[in-house]
Amino acid sequence: MALIINEKITRKVIDMPQAVKLVEDMFRERAAGKVRSLPRRRLKGSEKQLNVMAAWQTSSDLICLRAYAGEANTITLYNGRTGAIQAIVNMAYLSSLRTGAASGVAAKYLAPLNSETMGLIGPGWQATFQVEAIALSSPIRQVLVFGRDPKKRGQFIRQMSRSVRVEWKEAASIEEVEAESDILVVATDSSSAVTYGSRLKDEVLVISMGANQPVKHEVSVELIRKMDLIVTDDLATAQGDSGDLIAACGAGIIRWEDVIPLEKTIQGGLAENRPKKILFQSNGIADEDLAVGRYVFEQVKRKKIKARKIAEV
Repeated sequence: MALIINEKITRKVIDMPQAVKLVEDMFRERAAGKVRSLPRRRLKGSEKQLNVMAAWQTSSDLICLRAYAGEANTITLYNGRTGAIQAIVNMAYLSSLRTGAASGVAAKYLAPLNSETMGLIGPGWQATFQVEAIALSSPIRQVLVFGRDPKKRGQFIRQMSRSVRVEWKEAASIEEVEAESDILVVATDSSSAVTYGSRLKDEVLVISMGANQPVKHEVSVELIRKMDLIVTDDLATAQGDSGDLIAACGAGIIRWEDVIPLEKTIQGGLAENRPKKILFQSNGIADEDLAVGRYVFEQVKRKKIKARKIAEV
């Protein structure tokens, strides 16, 4: 019998501190060669687009198939030995949670030492998870927020200030955010670059996660040109999906062989003479889905949480 785990259950059994730990552990397993994955592939229907990707982990012997189209958003967990379906898990909450967690892990290893100010461009739904994860992973004391709509910007700050106890400040421009940020997070759904890096600090970590399709863009090629190091969650996925990195490679600004997978920095750390300007391009990968999805599945079983069951088709 397979479990059907809805969004309400996922919210009960996992939080951001646990997600950050799980995602970091998953990247360590990637570094050890204990995870295999397939990058995202897309199939366009008449109106909606199906997105699929998959991962397998040796320690659990679970295969995770992530599939989403429109509001339908799930992972299916298969037994790696028998092929039996173990669970179908709603990813509406978990997808945003693990994306935030990946940024938290990146900030832990890539942010300037003693980072105090996080800048945020795009105060939307995903940004709430970004702030929570990075506040857990870095000693930030201030969050500086810019969004085009002042009303939404203010609402975001009021909401987040209840749970993340740092100083909150509205920025009047993107340039102001660039100039003050030790960690700059860009969380938009833009089809054109929103930040050009003209006023970045000498040492900064830039995190971008919205440009996860070739037609999407968040950071300009000019900003990428300024970077000393570029890191991504998965190189194969970035080569197919990262609109900003694809554009920079096409313009001859960077080469794919110079883009470093996140697990390498977790495994070996940065050189003593660490790069000063670093870009982390987050694409969202099935390995992260498996990390949080497996945990939820195991918690539901261990705690005997009531969930629907279906006979395998």
